[in-house]
Amino acid sequence: MKAVIDTNVVFAGLANRKGAAFKIFQRFFRGQFNWINSVETFDEYKGVLLQSQKISPANVHILLHLLRKRSFFVQIKNNLQVCKDSDDDKFLETAIEGGADFLITKNLKHFPRKRYESVRIVKVATFLTEIEKLYP
Repeated sequence: MKAVIDTNVVFAGLANRKGAAFKIFQRFFRGQFNWINSVETFDEYKGVLLQSQKISPANVHILLHLLRKRSFFVQIKNNLQVCKDSDDDKFLETAIEGGADFLITKNLKHFPRKRYESVRIVKVATFLTEIEKLYP
């Protein structure tokens, strides 16, 4: 299973280790899915997370280091323009280029619909339900 994860989910996972978004990190580090990134998505994580007052810079650097080593990077052309928030186009394009099964976000309304090409655009709970079917 492959997934692209929107910055709002990454932020939530780092900000609250008891929340559902953190469970996605746990599933990733157990090898239960492949996290797909591009330079553009990774740079957004870095910029947003390091500006936050709610997350320690040390935790941000640890996560970024692990993602750099363990996620799969694809190259995008920044051609896609279908999201209501143009900052989200890079996530959808990364998902398409990476052959992702899922794009996980807390803001479904920013995306054109719940499925774009072969990518299912879902909330955290939906993704966790799907992965729990494979890894109870």
